Amino acid sequence: MPRCAIIIIDGFGVAPPGPGNARSLSKLPNITRLENEVPNVIIEAAGNAAGLPEGQQGASEPGHLTIGAGRIVWQPLEEIDHEITSGKFYKNKVLVDACKRASDKGVTLHLMGIYSYGGVHGHNDHWFALIELAEKLRVEDIRLHLIGDGRDVPKQQFSEDYSKLKNFLKDHSIARPASLVGRYYAMDRDKQFAERTKLAYDLYTQGIGDKVDDLVDGAQAWYEKAPEKQKTDYYIKPLKTKDFEPMKPDDIVIGVNFRTDRMFQIIEALEQEDFQEFKRPIRVKDVVCMGPYSDHLPVAYPMRLIKNGLVEVVSNAGKKILKIAETDKWAHTTFFFNGQRKEPFPGEDQILIDSPKVPNFASAPEMSANELTDRLIKEVESEKYDLIVVNYANCDLVGHGANIDAAIIACETVDRNLGRVIPVLDEHGYEWIVTADHGNVEEMLLPDGSISPSHSANPVQTFVKSGKYPTMESLKSCKGLKDLATMCLKIMELEVPKEMR
Repeated sequence: MPRCAIIIIDGFGVAPPGPGNARSLSKLPNITRLENEVPNVIIEAAGNAAGLPEGQQGASEPGHLTIGAGRIVWQPLEEIDHEITSGKFYKNKVLVDACKRASDKGVTLHLMGIYSYGGVHGHNDHWFALIELAEKLRVEDIRLHLIGDGRDVPKQQFSEDYSKLKNFLKDHSIARPASLVGRYYAMDRDKQFAERTKLAYDLYTQGIGDKVDDLVDGAQAWYEKAPEKQKTDYYIKPLKTKDFEPMKPDDIVIGVNFRTDRMFQIIEALEQEDFQEFKRPIRVKDVVCMGPYSDHLPVAYPMRLIKNGLVEVVSNAGKKILKIAETDKWAHTTFFFNGQRKEPFPGEDQILIDSPKVPNFASAPEMSANELTDRLIKEVESEKYDLIVVNYANCDLVGHGANIDAAIIACETVDRNLGRVIPVLDEHGYEWIVTADHGNVEEMLLPDGSISPSHSANPVQTFVKSGKYPTMESLKSCKGLKDLATMCLKIMELEVPKEMR
């Protein structure tokens, strides 16, 4: 039975050449060779093709979920937006009950999450809907703890977006902006509790942060005084307003983010009973999550386990599977690719390669790609695995650093590593698919010429070397990310489940 490898170049889309296209500015001899010698196709990786609202930029979470599921899985952003429009959101039992508890007890309701239209971790509109819900349920005091983005939207977008919130609050005065901190601190997922998460915790529970008259003024002051590479919402140090009130043990906290992977640390710090990462003066006992970033707390929009995805089908056939990725793409290659399943499938091995511990990957654009390839080659040569799934993180994570020169190094690093691993795959009888989960590095300038650190809505390029797909014509049925699992199963001569058809 043929074996297959899927290599995902994270954040590597397709766009016309230009000064903001780090891909077109890079020297990529191996990818150029693939374009000339291997059947390839341009496929959709954003909007509805990734289970997102049409026109919405792609992202690693829906990208990997779609590839692994082999079908469109509608994302929480689309679901929540639809329920706000239909009115169903205002009847969500978890959210309604949380607001009623705040009202009945006469305690403060704290809303905490990313304030951004990026739609990757949360969305501005969800804040407005939550405030309206709480107001209808007679909550008397709402404090807003905003997290700056600067990554999935332009670097200094907060100042512009905040005006919309201020205008909204003129008619909803029970809600008052209380704090602002960058996602670098409040949304860390690299277990840097003491260095990052603690700053957000100390802000929320003790008010440790600079006091400002207005959050926009505080953000602008940060842009002026911050080191050059940190003049962005992403790195804003803790700020509090005159309306700041700390989170108290009996208060109610709602995490506004719907995405799972960047809220669990701050939620653990606030609520987990046996938390030991740093000393904390208080524990907030009543925390509610918009998305499933806790195993034991109420979740307004629980995740759906996807059955009969690619890895499950391969596992059920008694085959061996390998996943290998760097730290920041670990959850995508394992949890999301596996249909939101936390445990590996039988026969699945997962190898984590540590990423460099740096504030911004633009300062280390090679990341750990070389080390990842060293280990990958060793595993390919063992001929132990029937399916291998690899993620090269450079183009996405360095692209977020908003440094085009560094992004060029990232692209060339991935290209060089492809040149190392593909001959080994060929030598050991693997057929393979090289693709991407979404765009980023190919669109690093906005129309006005300013730098963009965010993902794009561009399509991605997919290369296939397989006897089952010998020509460009044979790839015409591959339209989007969801079609890659079917392609892989056909390469491996395994039955495609009805859910993918």
